[in-house]
This record gives sequence, structure tokens and C-alpha cells, in this order.
Amino acid sequence: MTALESISKTSVQLLLLEPFYGHFMMGLPKELSTATESAALALNNGQMLKLFINDQYWKGLSEDRRYGLIKHEVLHIVLQHIYQIPNFPNKRIFGIAADIVVNQYVDKKQLESDAIHIDKFENLQYSHGVELERDMDVGYYYRRILEVLRCESKCDFKSACASCSGSGGKKGDQEGSEQLNISDLLNEEESNGLERHRFWNKFNQMDEGSRKVCEYQTNRLIQETAKRVKNSAKNYGKMPAGLLMMLEAILLNMKPAFNWRRVLRLFATTSNQSYLKNTIRRPSKRYGTVPGIRVKRRNKLLVAIDTSGSVNEEELLEFFSEIYFIWRQGATIEIVECDAGIQRTYAYNGITPNWTKGGGGTDFEEPIIYGNDSYNPDGLIYFTDGCAPAPKTLPRFPMLWIISSDGIEEDSKIWNELPGRKLKL
Repeated sequence: MTALESISKTSVQLLLLEPFYGHFMMGLPKELSTATESAALALNNGQMLKLFINDQYWKGLSEDRRYGLIKHEVLHIVLQHIYQIPNFPNKRIFGIAADIVVNQYVDKKQLESDAIHIDKFENLQYSHGVELERDMDVGYYYRRILEVLRCESKCDFKSACASCSGSGGKKGDQEGSEQLNISDLLNEEESNGLERHRFWNKFNQMDEGSRKVCEYQTNRLIQETAKRVKNSAKNYGKMPAGLLMMLEAILLNMKPAFNWRRVLRLFATTSNQSYLKNTIRRPSKRYGTVPGIRVKRRNKLLVAIDTSGSVNEEELLEFFSEIYFIWRQGATIEIVECDAGIQRTYAYNGITPNWTKGGGGTDFEEPIIYGNDSYNPDGLIYFTDGCAPAPKTLPRFPMLWIISSDGIEEDSKIWNELPGRKLKL
């Protein structure tokens, strides 16, 4: 069995036992690589996360350790550790804190013997008066580790320093032998699985726009995974409470601003495009068999995106987030990127593009002219900040303006002059 086949086998085990992790792993790009000695998360084309796995390392793991490795890396992604790096100055301490968090969700028999685990820091209560609570976030453990290091910088290591109220020393020798020393962890680069974090600094070096795109794509994968598991498995609710809270927060942030099913009813009820859909509720009239077919219609929409210099990266992501939910309703979408003129057009397929073209001034005329003369849509949805004169060309189709959260106000002159309906994010 090849390493890739073995990885697929582990993913299937996850699907059967813990479907959320299995479905997420199926959607995560993976690659066998010698760039890491074990496994590591890295950037795939600068927009999406990829899991690198060392072929030889993987082959040397037991089935339990393989299971634990995959679950460990998925948890780092789901708990957003990659995107929290800029908030923590000491990246090494952050890596230790992140491993303390995720390994609480992994069975100990699935971890390597020297893995960083909260149970291995019990002696901190006795030597430094610091007790680590369970089921806390990475920021909590980061701060507690800093407390220990500040204590050690003042302590002679022979007795507890004046600020420590504990009894001093460690627990019994037998228990203490399994304990981890934070100072040693900071100095040993290749120990305890911390080598897996070697690419994390690249995420810290990303500009804000690229980081937001990457984070958005990750959250989209989390959203699709959670939806799939909720619809097909009963054990979604059996996941740890802390992890469920994080997932629900992400899902809440990923919800569309509008009820797009209702909004699309504002446009033409008929369409130039139709397709056939199998249905088990309606037998075939010709053959009397089940499933039969029925004709479904799609809204043919033109979606204009303002890519002028006044629209920032965060607003563009806000736009594409809503466009995705429009697309999910079954609409056929043609994207028009436009600043002072149309920069490019393309069919939208549910994927946020790596880049948009524009950066100049703003003119609302061209997408309307393009729709009137060439595309003939059922409706035009224009995503913009609204910072331009209202168009003089009248659209021959329903039109909806989606104004960014930082765009023009509803009582402004331009707002009242824009033709069609207006909504603000």
C-alpha cells in the first residue's frame, strides 16, 4: 500500500468514527514531501492551506498515530491557530500553547510519546504556582507560559521564588519524570512535534489581504464540512463543547447578509436557461419509471463588482462572500470587474479568484451597457461602495445595488439617485 493510499485509509477511518475531521481532511489539499521531517501545514498557491506529509515518517507510524496526526493538524486549522500568529510576538511559545490546545482533543494513545500535552505540565503548580486549566484557548496558555518564564527568570531553581505560593519542587520523581520543562521546549527546535510548525512563520509574513483570502477559503471549507456532517451524521453534537463553540462562531460569521432566495424573486421569474433534474416524487410520464424528471429554471444574473481604488480588500471579500450564496441558490452568474471601465468578465463557479483587476476611478455605466447590449440578464446585481455619480443609462432589467458596509449612507444624494433597489451590507 502506497503512502497516499494509506492516508486515504486513515481519512476513511475518520469519516466512520469522527465524520467532521474525515470530511475536512477529504477537502484539504495534501502532498507527500521531504520539505518536512514529519507533517506540516503550508500555503498552497498562496491562497489555501496544504498538508505536507513525509512519506517515510508516515510509513513508520502505527495506525493510531496516523489517526492522531491527521486529527492534530485538522484541529490547528479549525481552531484558527494559523491565522492568530500575528497576535503573538513569541512564535515558539505560541506553538507550544497551540499544541496544548489541540492535543486535549486527541486520545493519548494516538499521540507520540514526547507530544506536548497539558498533563505533562502538572508540576507547574508545585514549582511555580501556575495551574493550567483545561479546555481553554491558545491565548490563555500563551499567557500562562509567559508567567512561568517570568518566574524562572527570577527564581534560583532550588526553591520557589517569593511570588510562588506553591510548596516548591516537583511532585514525586515517578510522575515528574514524565513532565515537560518549558525552557527546554523553547531551546529544542526539533522536539515534541514542534518541527511541524516550521512553515507557520510564512503565514505571519502574509499581507492582510492575502491572509484574509486564505482565511476565507479555510472558513468556506469548514462551513461546507459542518453542513455535510450536520445533514448526514448524528454525532456532530457529540464533539467537544469548546470546538463546537468555535465552529458555530465561524458558521455564524459565514452566513449571508441577505436572504438571497427571496432577493432573487425580485428578478425575472423566467429565464433563458433551463435544465433537467431527476426526482423520485414524480414518475416519468413517458415510461412510468422512478425517478422521473422535471424542468428547472435558472436565473441568469450579471454581477458587477466595483474594483476601483476606493474599494479595499476587505470589501472585495465581503462582496465575494455574498456572491457565493447567490450562486448556491442555483443562479448562473457572469462576473464583471469594473472600475472606470470593464476590466474583465468571467463565469463564476463558486471559487473566489486569486486577484481582481482595477484600481482606477469608478463609472457605473459600462456594466449596464454590457447587460443591455450583450448579456441580456434576468437582473444585474452591482456590488460597490457607491462612491461615484449615478449612471445615466437605464437598465432593461431589474437592478439591485449592494453597498459595502463602509460605503455611502442610505440618506445620501447618490443613494437616492441609483436606479433600482438598494441594500447595505
